[in-house]
Amino acid sequence: MPSLDQTCFVVTDTETTGPKAGQDRILELGAVKVQHGEVVDRFQSLINPERTVPKNIQRLTGINTAMVVDQPRMQEVLPDYLDFLGDDVLVAHNLSFDEKFLNAALTRLGHEPLGNDTLCSLRLARRLLPGLKSRGLSALSTFYDVRVNGRHRALGDAEATGRILMRFLNQCAFEHQIDTLDELMRFQNRSYRSVRSAPPHIDRLRNETLPALPDAPGVYFFKASNGTTLYIGKAKRLSNRVRSYFTGIESKPARTRKLLKKLRRITWRTTDTELGALLLEARLIKENKPSYNRAQRRYRRRPFLMLDRTESYPKLSWSYRLEDDTAAYYGPVRNADQAERIIDMAARRYPLRECDDDTLRLGQRCLYADMDRCLAPCEDDVDADYDTTVDQVEAFLEGRSTELLGYLHERMQDASDKLDFERAAEFRDGHEAVERFVRRQRLWQAPVRRRQGVVWYHADIDGAMHGLWIRHGRLQGTTVYDADTHADTACTEAKAHIDTWLQTKEAATFSKRAINEIRLGMHWLYRHRNDICVVPWRGDVSVFQESTRRAWAELRGEDIPTESETA
Repeated sequence: MPSLDQTCFVVTDTETTGPKAGQDRILELGAVKVQHGEVVDRFQSLINPERTVPKNIQRLTGINTAMVVDQPRMQEVLPDYLDFLGDDVLVAHNLSFDEKFLNAALTRLGHEPLGNDTLCSLRLARRLLPGLKSRGLSALSTFYDVRVNGRHRALGDAEATGRILMRFLNQCAFEHQIDTLDELMRFQNRSYRSVRSAPPHIDRLRNETLPALPDAPGVYFFKASNGTTLYIGKAKRLSNRVRSYFTGIESKPARTRKLLKKLRRITWRTTDTELGALLLEARLIKENKPSYNRAQRRYRRRPFLMLDRTESYPKLSWSYRLEDDTAAYYGPVRNADQAERIIDMAARRYPLRECDDDTLRLGQRCLYADMDRCLAPCEDDVDADYDTTVDQVEAFLEGRSTELLGYLHERMQDASDKLDFERAAEFRDGHEAVERFVRRQRLWQAPVRRRQGVVWYHADIDGAMHGLWIRHGRLQGTTVYDADTHADTACTEAKAHIDTWLQTKEAATFSKRAINEIRLGMHWLYRHRNDICVVPWRGDVSVFQESTRRAWAELRGEDIPTESETA
């Protein structure tokens, strides 16, 4: 038998007036010749089926009766197609369908059925890609990133099938050592069980490593044979997450398949919570920079909004750093553009000064005052009004007020009513940015340095209650309580944490790592906001403990204790 490199495959597709070869007719015939890993020739022809094209076929293919009424009939097209096919291998996706229609046409014209060797690309797909949910032509084209020009037209589908066939031939040679046409023919008819299993290292990991994975949150490490860490990931449940890599390997993206080819060893580190796993993953990726990790390889700067109430006339600004100063910092937000947009929107409602300190000392009225965007403290006695405005800005920054959102919505609607759509779009974008910021600030209703307290959540894995101890917006530790632990135990522990915090000096300037942990922590808490209870520390131990009792009852689905019951 010839080698696969020497074999010429004629990949064929038919469009028909219906599904029954004995009654329906071929509308269009298309084929491509594949040899030496490329398309070397093409054949295509519309055919007059000598009957009306059904509407459902028109919708599917775009071919209507008017398009085929003047086209050649099958007795004129078929000899040309047979010359194109010659003695080469006939290939089709779902071969039985196309072969039945071709043989039915041959029989009606007094010819013998086709005697060529045949290959079904659908059968190959079922054996080569058992993990792929769908092995139709559309699914395979998406999987292999094959662009189909003219889907549901004979030549377009034939060319797509031809390019997929080239991928199959390469995979057969690489994974199954198939070099000849005879071996390929036997392979397409082989039972699923007899198709060669996964590589030995994958089977070894499945049998030896996967059963040992814990059903707990943590970080996992994929390593090469020389011990190099290829990939670091985090999981809410290590057993489920790591196992997912080993099911349907063939349907995984190309990058994941390459990773699994190099993978020889898996290790892991468990954590108390998913948030702990997220923070550990971020730190280890930056330290090790594994080649298959794309995200979190470096620290990204995120701006914070800042307001310093110790200034004579505070102003709203932003900074990438959290300094050891008297300013209050809020956020972070996505980028500098978002920070500028939020500040601009706030300035339209709250007329704080926007000038620098040197300009303020000059005592000269500026353009912002003329635009009613500043109370002009440089020339007027506006201390009382200014303090009131600062209070309003602070309430907005802490997520306690939605007044700014209402104002922006009114301005957007007003501009739209006046057909000033460009200005309406400006307020719409501003409203979206402010709303996103306010939603996140509602969790703590405090600037970063005053985000202190505990986040309670009920784990769905083991029914335990988890306490995430937050100080200055960062996770400081985790306590896990058994399902039968009483809330009073947590209240005692909460008091101990508070006593420790009160004796500890506040952090100075935050490092890039600390800022990154604040950002990741805030994002995680916001994403799980419906499943957690945030109990902030506001300076009153009794209120803090009472809130803890109520949080436990709420998360466990118990009756919330009354004040008399907790007294």
